Amino acid sequence: MERTELDVLMIRANACMSTGSFAEARCLLERVIEEEPAHGVAHAMLGWICWALLDDHERALNHFRYAVRWAPGRADTWIHYLHLLANIEAEAELHEASGRALAIPGIDRAAVHAIIAGFLERTGRDELALGRYRMALRSAVSAGAEAEHRASIRRVGRRSRRSRLNWLGLY
Repeated sequence: MERTELDVLMIRANACMSTGSFAEARCLLERVIEEEPAHGVAHAMLGWICWALLDDHERALNHFRYAVRWAPGRADTWIHYLHLLANIEAEAELHEASGRALAIPGIDRAAVHAIIAGFLERTGRDELALGRYRMALRSAVSAGAEAEHRASIRRVGRRSRRSRLNWLGLY
């Protein structure tokens, strides 16, 4: 298949994604990957379909790994990949990938820190989560993001203080 034909398939896949025709998009993306296994953008899109729509985390993880390997400059792919890693509690890979993601030009650094903070909070490590939420707040670029991170800091801070007081027998 010529490069032009692959481009046409990708344009059609994008159109299908935009209109909600995800089954057709999936078929088109699988054709693209069959012809060009190192097509990072196709892997990213297929990873999202597998994760968000099919709840197939293993396949999604494989596609996201290929996507960040072969199209490493796509910030949206990194954010989806990090969300998936946090959701499946793949801690070692999450921390390694977040470090690489923070080096991507144009990535929402606050979102990366917030994903890690949310993971730490869900796994009961409030002090570490608090530090990451503070990093997210410092990196926020919108008033809405700042408000969200401040609320997270207050929530985790209250729980952390209660935990310390309870440990001391004062709560």
